[in-house]
Amino acid sequence: MAASVMIKGTKNGITLVLDENEEYDVLKEKVAKKFAESAKFLGNAKTALAFEGKKLSEEQKDEMIKIITDNTSLEIVCLLDNSDEADEKFAAALLKKAQEAQAVNSKIYKGNLRSGQSIESDNGIVVLGDVNPGASLISKGNIIVLGSLRGTAWAGVGGNANCFIVCSDMMPVQIRIADIIARSPDNPDRSGAKEMRIAYLENGQICISPLSKDIINSLVI
Repeated sequence: MAASVMIKGTKNGITLVLDENEEYDVLKEKVAKKFAESAKFLGNAKTALAFEGKKLSEEQKDEMIKIITDNTSLEIVCLLDNSDEADEKFAAALLKKAQEAQAVNSKIYKGNLRSGQSIESDNGIVVLGDVNPGASLISKGNIIVLGSLRGTAWAGVGGNANCFIVCSDMMPVQIRIADIIARSPDNPDRSGAKEMRIAYLENGQICISPLSKDIINSLVI
């Protein structure tokens, strides 16, 4: 017999699978017990949450989130619906947390940046569009581009090695985090599918990886 409450790890966070035939009040008790037992394994992390199985109202979802946070050290940064936009939602929620940690006046730009255009900020930057070749982003904080990054981006100006760059399609001319620079190859492979990626510093080098819960949890925000 399948368990009425299951916790599944995904690339974007946690999926809580609930038996659709179980009473809600019973599920609440089982969720509390399940997460309390799994608290040490789940650790202290920022994560996204999705529900599967039993349909819940918004109030019930909020109650489930409280049960989870009361019984673990997790911080739920956003709810996902397992759609194709899951990566973007997770990135947007991550940016919100980064802004709260840095300042409330991070710059947000809606539209595409053309060659010759530049955005600078003492805090974070988020671009709701593409950054084309010849355009640049310069920030003392983190940078998130919900579009293609094909220009240049410099996060962590002033030496903040904990900063990162996230974008939906990472094909930059050059990226820089703190004092470390990385450049795209002369003939980059553009055959792969576009996916949300993150650039961050590890052991003095810029690493570029698909955006995942494990990567996000390893960052200092």
